[in-house]
Amino acid sequence: MLLVEDQVEIRELVARLVRSRGAACDCAGTLAEARRLMGVRRYDILFVDVVLPDGSGLSLSGDPSAGLPAAAPLMVVLTGCADVEIAVRALRAGAIDFIPKPFTAGEFLSRYDRAFDEWIARERLQSYSRALETLVRTKTDELRRSSRRMEEVQDMTVTSLGAALNLKDHETADHCARVSQNSVRLGRRLQLSEFELRNLRWGAYLHDIGKIGIHESILLKPGALSPEEWAVMRQHPVMGHAMLANIHFLAHSTDVVLSHHERYDGKGYPQGLAGAAIPLHARIFSVLDSLDAMTALRPYRAPLSFSGALGELEHVTGSQLDPEIFEVFRRAPPDTWLLQGKPAVAA
Repeated sequence: MLLVEDQVEIRELVARLVRSRGAACDCAGTLAEARRLMGVRRYDILFVDVVLPDGSGLSLSGDPSAGLPAAAPLMVVLTGCADVEIAVRALRAGAIDFIPKPFTAGEFLSRYDRAFDEWIARERLQSYSRALETLVRTKTDELRRSSRRMEEVQDMTVTSLGAALNLKDHETADHCARVSQNSVRLGRRLQLSEFELRNLRWGAYLHDIGKIGIHESILLKPGALSPEEWAVMRQHPVMGHAMLANIHFLAHSTDVVLSHHERYDGKGYPQGLAGAAIPLHARIFSVLDSLDAMTALRPYRAPLSFSGALGELEHVTGSQLDPEIFEVFRRAPPDTWLLQGKPAVAA
């Protein structure tokens, strides 16, 4: 502890009493000396006189120039002025006790023991607080690592599902990866949350997963489908939705799978939804799915340039595509979008 007292006799008495308790006691006769000592040593308890030759001892409470540590020492005030106003000032300045002078050795030791007990209680509380902060920090780090591992497992699961579809339709994998990336880029421009973007990414990647349930004779038929075969093919959104509906982490990704063939004018399938009734993620996906289809090489036609595809998309906006979403897409720089794995280039 540190005693700040200008009377030599009191300093000697208090120092002896404190040392009788087995504690160290430094003494200072002025504020300047007290600040010097506090600048080089940490004290747990201060006993300070109110009136000192160079100012008030109360100024040591929270004084930055005193070099106080983050956990400031407890303060007990000594004064010869047995005045209620001074006691109130002391308590407001952060003191925990007030000892009027003169005092007996017994009175001082009683107040010292009380201050020491309060310091022990504060140290214990601070120790608990530090331990709790460490525990919370550790558990938070563990949760972050666990969450990252879970997301990695989920991503691998989605990739594996896509690979299963690729075994039946070899052209699907690259297409799914492109439309998934492009859908997320458009989703960011529409200010979707990270949770929404993740579900949009997964839904776009798995949009055709229902084709696993379509027989190869229909799925890979080189010519035009018959009406009966077309009716079967149109079931793949419902099949895909049924496949993913019971996978908990994909529950919010099934809207793209079920509704990616709906049209803004209500002439799509499987439910014939129109306008805003079509889930937002599906409306976003439709723009990028159409872009990818137009810019991909097909056996029956050459791929369109980005500018050519943009003109075609404008033509079907309002019938097939959501006009507001298309407008956000159109305003983005061309190189925002991936065409066959490379950034698009305007003509």
